[in-house]
Amino acid sequence: MDAALAIADEFGPDALTTRSLGNAVGLDATTVYRYFGSKDVLLGTLFDYMVGKVVERCTELTGTPQERLRAVIGAYVEVFTEHPNTARLNAQMADMLDAGHGTAPHSARITALVMGILREMGLVGKNLMFGYQLLETFVVGAVLFESGAHARGMKVRVLRLLALGESTIDGNPVDADSVTAMSTDVFWHGVDRLIAELEQLAD
Repeated sequence: MDAALAIADEFGPDALTTRSLGNAVGLDATTVYRYFGSKDVLLGTLFDYMVGKVVERCTELTGTPQERLRAVIGAYVEVFTEHPNTARLNAQMADMLDAGHGTAPHSARITALVMGILREMGLVGKNLMFGYQLLETFVVGAVLFESGAHARGMKVRVLRLLALGESTIDGNPVDADSVTAMSTDVFWHGVDRLIAELEQLAD
């Protein structure tokens, strides 16, 4: 997986194949193919491996449930910011699971971790499921946009602001750097609003 990650980091996930991975680790491509079974499984396994890195950063969480939830989200953002080419591979993991050709143990662990925190906050039943999906939709979607397509995403946001007639953000010119900084503020503002909404669901 470390070799697979190195290929994805340098060349993008499209360059990660059983052949390129075999070359990187000194194995015949057919051996790698037999191990994974398909490229979707390879890519899905890599995404789950990345989620494992998130879980590793969440082994000693402290504080209130809200603080720990924020820390888990922060770890997810950090990992996929460090390895932006892997953020969109959650789609391959879904394909892998749907086909029944692989497992996602780390993704199951982070789901259990977040669900446990939400239960501590008092969410039960439908509100628990609603709250989890609310978080997942916002955080995974935002990280996918910000990390997986960061350069293009920021260009799109710059163009949108310029089209609205905006030329500065707090006195800074509307460019990729200023929009990136604002996007970070927007993300964490959204997280705080979501946590407040989760507290309402627990009432």
